[in-house]
Amino acid sequence: MRKNVKHLVPIACATALMLSGCGQTAETPAEPSTENAVSDTTESIVSTDKDIVQEPSESLRTEYPLTLEIYGPDGTVYEQTYEAPPTTVITNIPSATNMLLELGLKDSIYGILQPDNAPEEKWASAYSELNVLADKQSISKEVVIGSEPNLVFGRAMPFTDDVMGSIDTLNEMGIPVYTLKASNFQIEQSLSNVIEDVRNIGMIFDVQETANAYADELEKRLNEVNNKVAALESDTTLRVMYMTAYQDGTFNTFGANSALQECMLNQINAENVLEKGESSLTYENLIALNPDVIVYVSSDRNAQTDAVAVETLLADETISGVNAIKNNKIIEVPYDALMDYGPRIFDTMEELYDFFYAQ
Repeated sequence: MRKNVKHLVPIACATALMLSGCGQTAETPAEPSTENAVSDTTESIVSTDKDIVQEPSESLRTEYPLTLEIYGPDGTVYEQTYEAPPTTVITNIPSATNMLLELGLKDSIYGILQPDNAPEEKWASAYSELNVLADKQSISKEVVIGSEPNLVFGRAMPFTDDVMGSIDTLNEMGIPVYTLKASNFQIEQSLSNVIEDVRNIGMIFDVQETANAYADELEKRLNEVNNKVAALESDTTLRVMYMTAYQDGTFNTFGANSALQECMLNQINAENVLEKGESSLTYENLIALNPDVIVYVSSDRNAQTDAVAVETLLADETISGVNAIKNNKIIEVPYDALMDYGPRIFDTMEELYDFFYAQ
């Protein structure tokens, strides 16, 4: 793989956001230099007068080769060089596939992994036309390399030689990678990482105008939620349980170690009641934890029991004293809407905010 770093763009390229979640306030990062990351469609004019700022044209074009820093599954930083807009892309998670679809890049998708759940309705038709290479259990670096992609894109965790191939291995075969920064459990997370990923994909695929407009809209939505939270009459932090796989009085949970999902909760003045996810919990655990809200996470694999889970919880007298049960504060959210590492998590954040603070 070519290691040209002439056009290195720092990984932090999103506009500064005031974040209440995960103890992080985003600093103002450097905007990508127009001489490094983008070129104008008209000739640039550089002024020597420091009081005069020459704004770049709205029509931004990526200048290749473009080099970005990404994170491996253990948090290691890698430089990746993209020689041209990718045309043969493999994605490993719906978050990545959906982002490409949102930016009008469906024709660039060569293959995906079999989704665990049916896609959301807006993308159902597009997914039906995509090539499924394998499922998560059967995918291998041999399948990936044999497909001859010019980009592999998605969640950081599967980039090991036991799964899709490590970043080093793929690079040795001339295949660049982009890992979603928002998916990495080894680095500090915030919703601004999702926005940064959108802008980076815009640069990689030379669709910056579309991507930046989308990223700007996400920033606007985040700021609106921040303003609503700031205006709340009470600053009491809500205690939330992510419950899943309920059956016959037992259930599983997701913990606060799901970093981006915890950031999303923090953003709306809430926190997970459990640091780590647990399996086979009982009503005794539910009563002891006493969450203010239960977010019930549904999935296709548990469709039969999920269909009656919330109704059963609300009707059971033995747990009627639990705050979430007593106050009818249980909301059902699809797995892919919660465990998303792309813009769909903004939809979930807004839905949960409205439910948490509905009068």
